[in-house]
Parts: sequence; structure tokens; C-alpha cells
Amino acid sequence: MFERVKLYQINDHIWLMNDADEATGYLVAGKERALVIDTMNGFEDVKAIARTVTDLPLLVLNTHGHPDHIFGDVYFDQVYIHPADMELAGKYMQMPEFQKAVAGRGVKIPDFLPVENGDVFELGGLELEIFHVPGHTPGGICLLDRKDRILFTGDSIIEQTWMQMEESLPMEVFRAALETLQPVRSEFDWILTGHTRKEPEDASLYEAHKQAVQEVLDGNSENDTVYEWFGGTAMAHPYGKEPRRIVYKIK
Repeated sequence: MFERVKLYQINDHIWLMNDADEATGYLVAGKERALVIDTMNGFEDVKAIARTVTDLPLLVLNTHGHPDHIFGDVYFDQVYIHPADMELAGKYMQMPEFQKAVAGRGVKIPDFLPVENGDVFELGGLELEIFHVPGHTPGGICLLDRKDRILFTGDSIIEQTWMQMEESLPMEVFRAALETLQPVRSEFDWILTGHTRKEPEDASLYEAHKQAVQEVLDGNSENDTVYEWFGGTAMAHPYGKEPRRIVYKIK
């Protein structure tokens, strides 16, 4: 039915949406409501995809404001995002090529609603708590699903984290933000990132990721390599198995 987005069922109420291995969204269904976490690249109707598995009222949330997490927002009327990323999301949605694509599909930019650290999405027998983790972007968030012992991390905790972007915050800020998750570390065993392709990551990624950020701060760059990306040249700090790396700006 859908050419790009493939659905993988994590358990009886969580589905992973893999958008051509380029981006990942999730559908989490409670007894009363369902939550869409990230809407991917927007080439296919995310609402229609969600409707193949649930007819519950839908809430929609962006983990941060980058295009591969927000462009599918146009299939919904309202989307939650942290206020610190509202401007960033708006900037990308105002790009001429995206505006042209939106006009051609007969959809529109949604209204953005604020979500803050500590907010809880109650879905009916299932709650997801918001944790603000600024770093990759100012308004990056994670969501803790205590019932399933899963942490949804967007691009804040992921095998390859980009910290070289213009909107990325100083590494010291990111390291401190990651530390705020330590008090709830015993409450998740699995991580679902903004680019998980099929299977959840073991939660030990959190410790490895945090340690790698600290190594960058400490100047432990012996094994770092030049990293080419669409915005130019940066440096990459590898940690553990491929493709794990922290990408950061060249000083």
C-alpha cells in the first residue's frame, strides 16, 4: 500500500515506521488515544499509515525540528513540539521547495503546540513522560514509556549524533542534558531512536553515548576522523561498533 514507509510491530501497541531507511517514526496506542512520534519525510500520508493499525484519536509529537522528523506534520492539524525548536521547524517548513510540495498535495502547515519537560501524554493505561534534552537541537526531547521500559530518543541518543549543525548547542550543554536522564536510567531497558530501522537498541547505548560525548569534551581525539556531510566538513569521534560516532564542529 505504501511504497516508502514500512511498518514493524514492536509489541501489541507500538509500531515502528521506517521511511526508506532515511527516518523513523512511531505509533504508540493506548486504550483511549494514540501518539505519533515524529512524522518523517512526509512523502507519504502518515495519518493514513496510522489508520491502518488504529482508529483511536491521534496526537502528534516531534522529537525535534529537523525536516526528516517534521515534514509529515502536514497531514495533521496540530503537532506538539518543544518551544525551543518551534522557530527551527518553522524555518524548514518555509523553504520554497517544501512550500511548493505542500501546495501540490493540498495539505497545509499545522499549528504547533508547546510541550515542556515533565509533561505527560496519557493515552489510556499508558503514559509517556517528556524529558527535554537540548544538544543536537535546542528543543530536542526524549519520551519515557515506563510500562514498556522504552525510551524514545529522537536524535538525542542515537548511534550517530550530529552536533556539528548550526543549531546544535555546545557539547557541555549536551553532556549536562544527557545527565538529567540518569535518575530514570533504571526505568528503561530499550531505546528507540529517530533512525532505528527495525529492532530496538539495548539501553546500554545511553552510557556509551554519554561517555563518548565526555571524551569529545576531554579532547580524546586520537582516533577521530574527518567527516564530510552536506553542510561541509566536520570531525567524527567513533565509539564502539560501527556506525557509532559523535560528529562535532572543527575548531
